[in-house]
Amino acid sequence: MSAQHIENLSKELCSLDDLPALPQVALRILENIKNPDTSMHQLAEILATDPPLSAKVLNVVNSPFFGLSRKITNLPHAVNLLGEESLKYIALSFSLVNLFKKSQNRLDYSRFWRESLICAVVSRLMAKQVLSGDAEDMYLLGLLHNIGMLVLAQSRPQQYAMVMEKSDSQDMLLHHAENEIFGCSHMEIGAFLLTEWGLPAGFAIPVSHHHYPDSLETPDSRYLARTRILHLADEIFAFLYEDKSALQLALVKDLLEQYGMAETVNLEDLLNQAFYQIDPLLPFFELERDSSMDYLKILEESKKELFNLSFGLTRKVQKQEEHIGTLSRLAYRDGLTRLRNFQSFQEAMDREMAAIERYGHTSILAMVDLDHFKAVNDAHGHAAGDQVLRSVGRFFTENIRKSDVVARYGGEEFVLILSRTPEDKGFQILDRLCAQLAEMQVEYKGKKLSVTMSVGITRMSPDEPLPKSELLWQADQALYTAKHQGRNCCSIWSQA
Repeated sequence: MSAQHIENLSKELCSLDDLPALPQVALRILENIKNPDTSMHQLAEILATDPPLSAKVLNVVNSPFFGLSRKITNLPHAVNLLGEESLKYIALSFSLVNLFKKSQNRLDYSRFWRESLICAVVSRLMAKQVLSGDAEDMYLLGLLHNIGMLVLAQSRPQQYAMVMEKSDSQDMLLHHAENEIFGCSHMEIGAFLLTEWGLPAGFAIPVSHHHYPDSLETPDSRYLARTRILHLADEIFAFLYEDKSALQLALVKDLLEQYGMAETVNLEDLLNQAFYQIDPLLPFFELERDSSMDYLKILEESKKELFNLSFGLTRKVQKQEEHIGTLSRLAYRDGLTRLRNFQSFQEAMDREMAAIERYGHTSILAMVDLDHFKAVNDAHGHAAGDQVLRSVGRFFTENIRKSDVVARYGGEEFVLILSRTPEDKGFQILDRLCAQLAEMQVEYKGKKLSVTMSVGITRMSPDEPLPKSELLWQADQALYTAKHQGRNCCSIWSQA
């Protein structure tokens, strides 16, 4: 999906009326973060305006999280002793956690915040060892790096239920399933939200790449280090709470080596410190202590399991799993419709643009969205919706030329390339397909379901060569025009 499309989706999701607004104290703390001239005294005054928040902050200040030797009894003293960086991020974290209350979706909120808190504390401890001066930033980053999940789950609960079902049933990583349903993942959505809140790029950029740190292209080594720490914190949580602990331990150790942290970060010491600090924080996040978890026992048993396996075999299995994961990400076909998937379409569009440049012909790019598709899922269930999507996929395959391209772009969106087709002819073809689809009926459990589509069209021409992102944006804008014109119709992009 293009950067413009991701930005449009992020704006839509992050500005919905039912998305909670930041509390006033959080807004004032964010202003404090953006304004380096704000005094410590002013920060203490901000915190004092929210007595429950102040009490939480003082309790954390006096917990093993900070490990102070004497009790702190007032906020000015805490700010002076610990510094404003520590206090404002701790206070901000409590303000933000209360934004997203449990709602009617499948997301496990207790697990989400447990993972976030563990990642926050682990990230802070690692930063103290390998990234001087960034420890408090990393606490807040660890707590909020998955906040895009909350936005998606709260703003689009039904679609996010599909994400979780796909992830569970197909043993697919959650962010891969998000990409298939939404066309982007919680990484991009979370990064956009943090930017909207006014947090600096040093927060948004690591969040946007935390599952793939080495895909981050930045001259700032500190951003890369932050992103790697978030990645490691996620993998450490997976080691503790998911199956295949021995292989996950091998992965964590391998990442520590790759990231140049193996000499500095001792995993056993890290876990010891982390859970000594986490336990007193759990009540503030409405979490209970998991008495069934013995973190150091998991570590020791995993070490023994690794010892019993040859290191070569362990690496071989790990590499095989990584290879399978790579093949899964790059699979040629969409699993549901058997059409080309997003990655395959991107490659097909690159080839078509190269052919247009070389041979000088005109082609058509069309973005298709099934009208009111949510109503099908709501009325008949997601299995019925899947049947409709499969039928629409077959409809396109049977009604376009073999030289043309059709792909599932994400959710109920499709995209077509009509090769060597002028604009007027392309409109006629797509208008005809609109009419044919409206007449088509899909059989599902004795019921006949029907669906229509809106189509946005733009021209790919050698006379006006445009980048791929611009062409996709034009088709997307034309699609919005078709929807505004009443749906079940085609619209050609126009600059006017």
